[in-house]
Amino acid sequence: MRRVSLLCALLAAMLVAACGGNGDGDPLSKQEYQDRLDTTRTELSASFEGLGTQLEGALKGSGSLDDAASEVESIQEKLRAQADELEGLTPPEDAADANDALAGGMRELADDLDAFKSALESGDLGNIQTEANKIETFASEQKLQQAGADLETAGYTFGE
Repeated sequence: MRRVSLLCALLAAMLVAACGGNGDGDPLSKQEYQDRLDTTRTELSASFEGLGTQLEGALKGSGSLDDAASEVESIQEKLRAQADELEGLTPPEDAADANDALAGGMRELADDLDAFKSALESGDLGNIQTEANKIETFASEQKLQQAGADLETAGYTFGE
């Protein structure tokens, strides 16, 4: 199950997204967009770290797999809300395509996590491990990584 916690950390590291917008239709400046990327990455990282903590607690007997499943559901809701926000903003021109890919990748990741959440709810450790192993091969992960690489090429960073 240590692998599950590592996978959560991997997901947290790869999730880079933006939220919000100007509200007036004008594109965000590069710095405004970068700030939104940083804020959202931090928020999503904290969510995935929380999932790792829930999973670790469940394995040590100080938490439950149902709590971890609830955390996955919360992450799914956050991913979908962030995708909605991405679609509602006007990013700088050099980030527009990657922004769309981020929104799509986040929605896909939220959907991809359904099987992992179900495995947690089942309490079957073998099934949990099987589903955790699948996380590394999600198409949504590849889509998010590509969007992040495209944004980095355009000059955006994703450091802490």
